[in-house]
Amino acid sequence: MEATEHLFISSQARADAERAEFERAHHPFRLVYAEAELATPPNLEDALKRMNRAVTGVYQAGKSRAPTERALRALEELIQEGDPAAVRAKECLIQLRTAGAPLWIPRLGSPPPKYAEVIEALYAVPRLDRSQVRLLLENAVVPHEFERNVRDKVRGKNGPSAGTPIGMRGGS
Repeated sequence: MEATEHLFISSQARADAERAEFERAHHPFRLVYAEAELATPPNLEDALKRMNRAVTGVYQAGKSRAPTERALRALEELIQEGDPAAVRAKECLIQLRTAGAPLWIPRLGSPPPKYAEVIEALYAVPRLDRSQVRLLLENAVVPHEFERNVRDKVRGKNGPSAGTPIGMRGGS
């Protein structure tokens, strides 16, 4: 869990090196868990499974959400430094989200027109690298964990394909 924390903390550290460290920390857990599974008395099996689910959940969260958190943190740091391009990019991200834009998966298709301004704004931030821009675009309308009615906030509220991400619909 400490290794996972480092994935979320810094926007400047090398993500690839931290991911490798994270994998090195998780590997011994998997080995110890396998041993414990073989030796655990029946009355402790459920507790062992719960522990495994908790650690695996942290592991998956670190792999899936940490890179985006780092990109958001990098954007916020640039805003704190007074970077006008970063301020504009953040404003565009907020506008995109409040406009009810559909979820866009870049590798599956072209962006919806509502994304044009945010794409331009993010690429105008010179200190964001392409991977950070990609992560910010892929997660531009993904709801925060604390929000309610997540489906409404992700893809807009109306329309027959409101539950299907852009790029996954036929003909999009």
